[in-house]
Amino acid sequence: MILFFPYALALIIVILTVIQVIVFRKNRKPGKIAKKFAILAIVFGTLHLICDFFPFDYNGPDGIDYIGQAVAFGFFVNAIIYSTLIVYLNFAIAATIYAVKAIKKNEKRRQNILFIIFSWIFALVVAGILVTNVIFDKVQKKSIKVEVKEVYSVTDYEGDPAVMVVLDFYNGTRSEVSYLSMVYGEVSQDGREIYGTVTADSYMEPDYEIEPVSPGSSIEIRKYYKLKDPSKPVKIMCSSYGGDVVYVDGEYEIS
Repeated sequence: MILFFPYALALIIVILTVIQVIVFRKNRKPGKIAKKFAILAIVFGTLHLICDFFPFDYNGPDGIDYIGQAVAFGFFVNAIIYSTLIVYLNFAIAATIYAVKAIKKNEKRRQNILFIIFSWIFALVVAGILVTNVIFDKVQKKSIKVEVKEVYSVTDYEGDPAVMVVLDFYNGTRSEVSYLSMVYGEVSQDGREIYGTVTADSYMEPDYEIEPVSPGSSIEIRKYYKLKDPSKPVKIMCSSYGGDVVYVDGEYEIS
């Protein structure tokens, strides 16, 4: 429940703001109310930018067993970032409503125009950040390369037929990334997804999926899947999360 606390707090603030806007809608000095909301918008806009540029880092244990913990932490950080954005927009809208009312009453026209400008300047910065992030994310994804090197027939720990898929993961970005953080993979047979397994020796292999790969470097990834029919090929699909960039999509004979 603590993961949703920032959203709940943001919702409460939005509701209270709406109530205030309704209560003070006939106030004779809307400029003063516009000033109050503009200051709150500036405060929360600044807070949002700080959270966005300097997010809290996960300092818990590393490894595949703690990925859920890291994901939950990341969700909480994102909740704070988006909640501060929601609250900021809430106050910016309220400031604009009362500043416009004040301008219509010829109440310190320049001052109220400045309230509107200061209230929305953070929105322009946030929009710029979002556009930059989208472009950067696309470039990052397209700088990754995944190649299927080998598809071997093996036996899993239960003695059932399985397949070992050997992938080459190349990091063409300018920062350290891991296979797991950048690539979503799926292996299927006869149109149905087949699921991961382990062999008698594979559990001793290093977990290269979470290994950070330096810019310009490659790493070999080995993955094991339980087969439905050892005589039929498998379809391997690797893409970015979201599926907007596809790295591998084809059928491979099992050797």
